Amino acid sequence: MQVLLIILAAVVLLPAPEGGFPARLEPLASIGLVLGGIGILLIVAALNARVLQRRLAGDRPLREFERAARSLRFVQWAAVGIVAAGVLGTGFREAVRGYVGDFLVIDEALTMAPALFAIVAAWWIFHPFEVRARDATLIRRLDEGLPVQAAPSRSAWVAMQFRTQVLILLVPLGLLAVTGDVFEALIARSSYQPPGWLATAMPASLVIPIAILAPALVVRLLGARPLPEGEVRTTLESMCDRAGVRVRNILLWPTGGRLVNAAVTGFVGRLRWVLLTDGLLETLRREQVMAVMAHELAHARRRHMPWMGVGLVAMSMVLAEAIDPILLEVRSARIEAGGAEAAIVSDLWWMDIAATAVVLAGTLVGFGWISRRFERQADAFAAVRMSVDAEDRPLGTVSVEGVDAMRSALTAVAGVNGVDLKRFTWRHGSIASRQRHLLGLIHRPIDRLPIDRVVRTIEIASVVAIVLVVGRWYLITSAEPSIFEDPAFGTPEVAFSLRE
Repeated sequence: MQVLLIILAAVVLLPAPEGGFPARLEPLASIGLVLGGIGILLIVAALNARVLQRRLAGDRPLREFERAARSLRFVQWAAVGIVAAGVLGTGFREAVRGYVGDFLVIDEALTMAPALFAIVAAWWIFHPFEVRARDATLIRRLDEGLPVQAAPSRSAWVAMQFRTQVLILLVPLGLLAVTGDVFEALIARSSYQPPGWLATAMPASLVIPIAILAPALVVRLLGARPLPEGEVRTTLESMCDRAGVRVRNILLWPTGGRLVNAAVTGFVGRLRWVLLTDGLLETLRREQVMAVMAHELAHARRRHMPWMGVGLVAMSMVLAEAIDPILLEVRSARIEAGGAEAAIVSDLWWMDIAATAVVLAGTLVGFGWISRRFERQADAFAAVRMSVDAEDRPLGTVSVEGVDAMRSALTAVAGVNGVDLKRFTWRHGSIASRQRHLLGLIHRPIDRLPIDRVVRTIEIASVVAIVLVVGRWYLITSAEPSIFEDPAFGTPEVAFSLRE
């Protein structure tokens, strides 16, 4: 879902070429085409869901559950594809902007609205499969002596999905976009016109305060509340102290028992929270809860979130530098080919979009690879923390018991959440691969783990890459202007240089 929403936001926030997007339709036609496509998609999804529901009574219900999950993902991706095609091919965003104006991010939000509506509607349509899956686990939970909670209503379940998967990402992005628009508006009304690098750097610097303050909003969105006093809370607070991680509070994340998960949010101690779902505390054994907690504390202790930000910036800069010479040659060849000014501007814009798509795709792939290494380091951290003797003193090597605590916790989380151990995810990889990595840590010295060296190499390489690229940019911008800085047709869209 994260990748899907990033793609949606990236498409909607794309800068348009002079005169708007090519191949535009009339505003009403563009809007009607997008909304009609979304409507047809949801009708087909509803009919498909009814067919799959009837097949659940057959002898292979698991196959129908898998088909329903694939159908759900298809509908959500297709909805984003329809909106993206509308923005790039029919001028859908410009059509929306023509009716509501270009004020803050209202036009962008309304442009994304059809896709977001389809995502929510898909959850609503396929909710019966969630109910059937929950019912199938009731007997097992009763046999195992686990708590059984009343199933949330369809609306409550959909609302929880929307909060935990959509708002948790889009709200911080929205705040960043709003502050960026406000900054640009203030500059436009001011007599002072900052240089290009400062005009870019100042809005980008807003990421830092938003990243620090956003976790407080996330906690409210999730409806989390302080974990009640007791043995569990005392144990977890002690773990925070031993790990050297300062947190504002340990919170209970209510999910109706349907989600087994944990998270740490926040970059600084006063604005950092640890969240544990009710399903996790109800389902997992004490040592498994401790292992999951240690895993989450590792993200804070190793400063994974800031380093992922550094890695993201480094990869995007390196990829941009790598593709820039190719883009320069292609753009130059197109200008030399000649033709109508409007055609040249349109072609150059599409070249820029293609290059941007390549950089974005490469950055997301690289970001996923880094994220999976950080997850493995967090797993290793948990195994180390759980490697203690009978008196709870740390051992010098990773113990079998420490590894088993984390491996069994991963298995329990996958089982309750209905996740296949071999299923690959963009940010975490597969649980099976993580468990194999944990097995390779047994009896290794805790201060010489291979994954720690890998992560340290990633961090150093990211910093070096940023320094080198920034240094090159400084040298280029300090040199004499390129011949391409003189617009061939008197329009800024035709002019280009390495500084673009």
